[in-house]
Amino acid sequence: MIIGKQFENCTNYYEFLKLVKEKNIKVHIVEAGKRINIEKNLYFDVLWPSSKQVISENGINNNSLVCKMVYRRFSMLFTGDIEESAEKAIVERYKENNVLQSTILKVAHHRF
Repeated sequence: MIIGKQFENCTNYYEFLKLVKEKNIKVHIVEAGKRINIEKNLYFDVLWPSSKQVISENGINNNSLVCKMVYRRFSMLFTGDIEESAEKAIVERYKENNVLQSTILKVAHHRF
């Protein structure tokens, strides 16, 4: 199981950690900069959350997991539950390269 790093104290999160420990489920906690290799030519780059840019406003949503899946020349950007403040921070963080450019964008549901 892969989850994004949490930055808020939350009862549900601690209950989740207790449950996965009881069930002996291995949990990988990731944040920006991590690459998750699935198989040859298929991986996820974790773009968000970032310990260096924690967003306090609606922290559970704005620090949710944002990943880019890459398979050869195809890519898909998954934006989690982020809201406008996180979108702006992510765009600013990656504006110097083409990291956000993707074949498909899964738009966060808070945009509409």
